[in-house]
Formats: sequence, C-alpha cells, structure tokens
Amino acid sequence: MARGGTATAMAITLALALAGCGGPGVDQLAAGPTAVVTEVRSGDAVVLKTGQVVRLAGVEAPKGDDPFAGQAREALSRLVLGREVQLMYGGARQDAYGRALAHLKLVKGGAWVEKALLEAGDARVHTWPDNRALARPMLDAEARARTGRRGLWSLPAYQVRLPDEAAARPFGFQVVEGRVVSAAERDGAVRLSLERWVEAEVPPQAQGAFASSGLALADLPGKLVRIRGLVRPGSGEGLMKLDHPEQVEVLREPR
Repeated sequence: MARGGTATAMAITLALALAGCGGPGVDQLAAGPTAVVTEVRSGDAVVLKTGQVVRLAGVEAPKGDDPFAGQAREALSRLVLGREVQLMYGGARQDAYGRALAHLKLVKGGAWVEKALLEAGDARVHTWPDNRALARPMLDAEARARTGRRGLWSLPAYQVRLPDEAAARPFGFQVVEGRVVSAAERDGAVRLSLERWVEAEVPPQAQGAFASSGLALADLPGKLVRIRGLVRPGSGEGLMKLDHPEQVEVLREPR
C-alpha cells in the first residue's frame, strides 16, 4: 500500500475508535432499521440492500468534480461498504429527493459514521434547521481534523475563508471567519455584515431558535465568528442564509 493510502487507513482507524468513545453521540438519536450497504454513491450518500438511498445527516462531503471527491467516496466506502449499518434519526427523516436522512451507526462495534468521517477530515459539518441534532460534537470532531490539517483540510479549496477571500469565490457551501461589524433589521430579517464581505441573513422565522440557544444577534457586532452555509447571490458579493444557530460559532479572541 502506498504511503498516502496507509496514512488514510490509519486516520480512519483512529476516527472509528474516537467515534465509538463516550460523550454525546449517535445513541441519543431515535433508532431506525438496519441494513447492509451495497453501494457508496458519494462521500455522503449510500444505497442499502433494501434499495433505500440514504443521505448522511449533518455532513457535507465533496462530490462530482470537486477536489477530494474521489477520496471522500473511498473513505466512506472503507467505513461502510458491505457492512450492516443502523439508521439513527435526529430530525427530518427524508429529503426532497426521497432519500432517507439519517446518521449511520455500524452495527458491529457501534461506531458513529459521521463522526468518523469528520475526525478523518473526509467531510465538513453541514446541518439544517430540521436536522441539527448532535451539531456540537460534530463541530468538535471537525475542529480536530481542521487543526491537524487532515483530509480535505490540507487542500486550499477547503480552507476556512477570511471575508475578503470568500468574496473572491462567493457562491456554494463555505465556512467563513470574520468580525461582525453590524447587525441590522431589514424587512423583519436580521442582516449580519462581516468586514469586507457578504452579508448573512437570519430570517424572522429562525430568530426564535437563535434566542432560545442563548445566541443574541444584537450582541454579535464586534465579535469574531465562524459561519457556515450556502452562499447565494445577494447584496454586495453574496448572501448567506443563517436559519439555525448551529451555523454560527462565536470564537475566542487570540491573546
């Protein structure tokens, strides 16, 4: 086996061990059916022996022609192909394409597949307002991979963007760090402006979830934050919709 393959296999072995460790985890979710994985379509989608297509909840892996797409698919294949998994539900159970939305747990050993992928740097956290369970442990797993520059985090295409860097490629799923310079209400929504970049919009229907989480939007100006989501055309260079609080991390200031 080539050195790169050995390193990847070691990372996956470590990630599986960590994914089975204690703390908040996949066993907190509602248990669904079990089945053997017969096909891996991408780094975040599989087909079960029953014919059901499953989109892994809470993560976003490169796909298509994106850098690292092949490696992400291979990584998921090594974890689940030919193995029996259990679907674990923490929110909406189906997407608009009829795919099941679920976290995956290996029946043998009990490892949480999403966490293993994140620990190895084979995916990024991407939660949704109707599927945001276990966001905190997933973000922690992603942070460990990012700090260690594992997997996709070693590539320029997936580095966390500064505001001006994000402006240079403003569309698609992005993770951005910057300082909030203003939080202004506009037509019922709250617009967060980051220095020299896109605005992030919190729609009216999502503001209650932010308040319930203890994240006060009015207190964000001056704070250093990490935000993540899909950037679409909007005012300035683009617009990121923040429809649940797990998309926003308030960062500690460097000393």
